[in-house]
Amino acid sequence: NKIRMLKLPLILTDTRLYAGAIAQFFELTRTLESRLLDSKEPLLVRVREGLSINATAGYEADLQELFGASWREEVARVRTAATTAYCKQLTEASIVELAAAAFILYGALVVGGGKATQKKVKKVFPSCEHKLFDVAEDMPKARREFKALFTALGKEWPEHADELTRQAARFMALNNTVVLSVRCLPHWWWRVTATVATAGLAVVAARMIKKQGHALPGR
Repeated sequence: NKIRMLKLPLILTDTRLYAGAIAQFFELTRTLESRLLDSKEPLLVRVREGLSINATAGYEADLQELFGASWREEVARVRTAATTAYCKQLTEASIVELAAAAFILYGALVVGGGKATQKKVKKVFPSCEHKLFDVAEDMPKARREFKALFTALGKEWPEHADELTRQAARFMALNNTVVLSVRCLPHWWWRVTATVATAGLAVVAARMIKKQGHALPGR
């Protein structure tokens, strides 16, 4: 958690870092929503209809604004190994696992999204509309309904209640692996670091040469 908290401020210093971060969760959400839309299982139909969120579209709009016309290529380029592994888990997930994954992936948007968050992020990156956070007009109501939906799943499918809890914890851990995999230093950082390091080495070398000169016979 400490590493995650350290990464977030760094990611918010650079447009491409921020785009790279949300690109990971675009990939995850797109994979999840594809599975939810294709399913006719009552449990997943209940989740899909209860959420009524098409988060993939919000991610796509933001990534197009942040990365530009070649945003799909950029998303593929920045995709991390952790994201690829997580997507594979979602592709192969059971019904209960998908319901738990929805709770985690959508939960971040419902709990942390909304107009207030949208305005805050837009101040940092004004070139983007940040439609990703445009979850609902009435966010307190959306949060209550979100909580009620997943509470109801445990009551309507009591045989899956314990498994839903276990799988939610597992997908939360997978979320953390993705966050930890996200790049948090801008591309120019290494050029600056290399320049500073080179200058530092030059100073050290000059001092060593000077010392060696004083140590020569006859000095």
